[in-house]
Amino acid sequence: MNDYGRITTEFNKSWRFMKLTKKDGLSELAFDVSDLDDSAWEEISLPHTWNSVDGADGISGEGEEKEGYYRGLGGYRKTFFFPEKEYAGKFVFIEFEGANTVTELFVNGSLAGRHEGGYSAFRFDITSLIVLGAENIFAVRVSNAPTDYIAPITEQGDFTKMGGIYRGVKIISANRVHIDLSDFGSSGIYITPKNISENHADTDVLVKLSNDGSESKSVTVSVNILNMDGCLAASEKQEITLSAKEKSQIEFSLSVENPILWNGKENPYLYTAEITVAGDGKILDGHREIFGIRTYRIDPENGFFLNGKYLDLRGVNYHQDSFENGWAMTDLQRERDYSMIREMGCTAVRMAHYQHARYEYDLCDRLGIAVWTEIGIVNKMSADATEKLAVSENFFNNARQQLTELIRQNYNHPSVIVWGISNELHQMTDEIWDIYTKLHDFAKSEDKTRLTTFADCQFWGKFLQLPADVVGYNRYFGWYKDAGPAEKFGEWLDLYHREKESRPICVSEYGGGGALSQFKDNIDWQEEIDPWGKRHYQNYQSAMHEKIWAQFAERKYLWGKFIWCMFDFASDGRNEGDTHGQNDKGLATRERVKKDVFYFYKSVWSSEPMVHLTEKKFTPRDSIIPQIKAYSNGESAELFVNGISRGVIKSTDLDSGYQTVFVWKNDEIINGAENEILVRSFFPDGTILEDSAVWTGI
Repeated sequence: MNDYGRITTEFNKSWRFMKLTKKDGLSELAFDVSDLDDSAWEEISLPHTWNSVDGADGISGEGEEKEGYYRGLGGYRKTFFFPEKEYAGKFVFIEFEGANTVTELFVNGSLAGRHEGGYSAFRFDITSLIVLGAENIFAVRVSNAPTDYIAPITEQGDFTKMGGIYRGVKIISANRVHIDLSDFGSSGIYITPKNISENHADTDVLVKLSNDGSESKSVTVSVNILNMDGCLAASEKQEITLSAKEKSQIEFSLSVENPILWNGKENPYLYTAEITVAGDGKILDGHREIFGIRTYRIDPENGFFLNGKYLDLRGVNYHQDSFENGWAMTDLQRERDYSMIREMGCTAVRMAHYQHARYEYDLCDRLGIAVWTEIGIVNKMSADATEKLAVSENFFNNARQQLTELIRQNYNHPSVIVWGISNELHQMTDEIWDIYTKLHDFAKSEDKTRLTTFADCQFWGKFLQLPADVVGYNRYFGWYKDAGPAEKFGEWLDLYHREKESRPICVSEYGGGGALSQFKDNIDWQEEIDPWGKRHYQNYQSAMHEKIWAQFAERKYLWGKFIWCMFDFASDGRNEGDTHGQNDKGLATRERVKKDVFYFYKSVWSSEPMVHLTEKKFTPRDSIIPQIKAYSNGESAELFVNGISRGVIKSTDLDSGYQTVFVWKNDEIINGAENEILVRSFFPDGTILEDSAVWTGI
């Protein structure tokens, strides 16, 4: 693909792969040499992970598989021919969109670079290592073995850390003068709208430049801002002289008149900044960067405001994981997932617990979904088993690198509202406090326009005092017994809001497990739910969420509410409910089958007409059913059992607080026979929707 003066080539096909396991004596294999016979290696395409199967089967092991899945080395090899006509005189980079956790690249037997961290994009300059007009050998060594300095450290984090080159790879060639490609994987372009009103928006554009040539060069840098119709909204150009081997930057201040604001789902309007670098009468480099113009603020009493208007930030936590191929997700799979998130009526998503794929942020920009995104500090900074909790020498530098990559690579996304520093940190010493504080201060220096946050699960002492602009609480009332019953959630939040926290607070995680095949009438939470065990009744999950959301809906001071989580996901150490190797707190299964609770939230959050009969697979049933429940956002609903009406309920008569939860109590079905259960819902515009199931009476 030609993009002005640069060429971008997909680099994902015709790779060879092999696990370089210690037990097979392969971890020390010199696999980067040109004459290695790799014909027996597996032929694969990227993205790829070696944990798509064993990372979600719940089987324990030892050594490199002691966490239940392989955490070790993998080797990738590929040959590529660089045509001299296309690449002569060019500077050539390779871009990895994500590889977990430590990646080393060798080109024709020489080390091109090493990257430590599993979630961000990174690039290596391979100009001096490639041979034009010949086949070149690319060898990549990736390790997802646990470390004590790359967050999340050791075994921390309740999710499978899948290894491999699990996102795509590109070759980028550019002229000697180009927009900087070595700025922590970023575009090298930073767009900052400010002084925003209905009539006007100042838009600062910073462009980082690099002259990798041996001579000084004078160039003209142009910025054109285009609206969604492709019409010019603003433009400016400047000249700059770059010395040989110099990196520099140039700043523009443009005025966009009568801007159309990025306004969430209501109108996710986007502009395009078209940047070109010209010299010697031709375009030397160029890039298009998408951005949005918007303001937001978070109030400790009244929640989140987008462009001056209150917006109920409600949504889900989301892990990068699919049942088809684990972390090696395709963009089509991401689109499917976000289509379900949008269908449910979400206005926000928390990307847990690390930087996600670039395309995911693009999706949120286009869909109008606000984003909380964070780095991978989960639970611990220290692997030290003593009371000292000494932190590894390299931990801070790597965490700062992760934070730099997160911010610089996602700076221009209007959907991103908060940078997260940590999740459920439960260690505290002066050293840990100092590291966290430095990371927070660094985030504020990197981006002066956004807020910082963290997700807390400790709620006492210095954990409550960690520096952040806004705070999130991970709390599982109604699920884990030490939290308390679901009915007490709001009371607990009021205490912290009133007495213990002056900053705006949100609920960053809440929820409970739901097994697709498990149902039971009249559940006693204290006696009949095993949070870490087998009994994860799906109808308890939905009833618990009903109780919790009723309390959240009354508390406008909550700036956000994020369910844990959208989909069941790979967590190989778990063996709960009716699955192995998964966390089953999702609103849908890992296979994207929607649970009843999905429809509860859709009934409350979405304006799309819907009706859903719950517990469809709960059969056989007792002949006297304690309750038959349906979710609908219609104005009334009618239940039929074997064609006979059991009554119409009007939404205005409901006392649930939602007017979407319709319940018929103590209805009787026929023993020993199949019974047709049907719910019909009526809407103001005349629409009538139905949902049904067949239950056998016993």
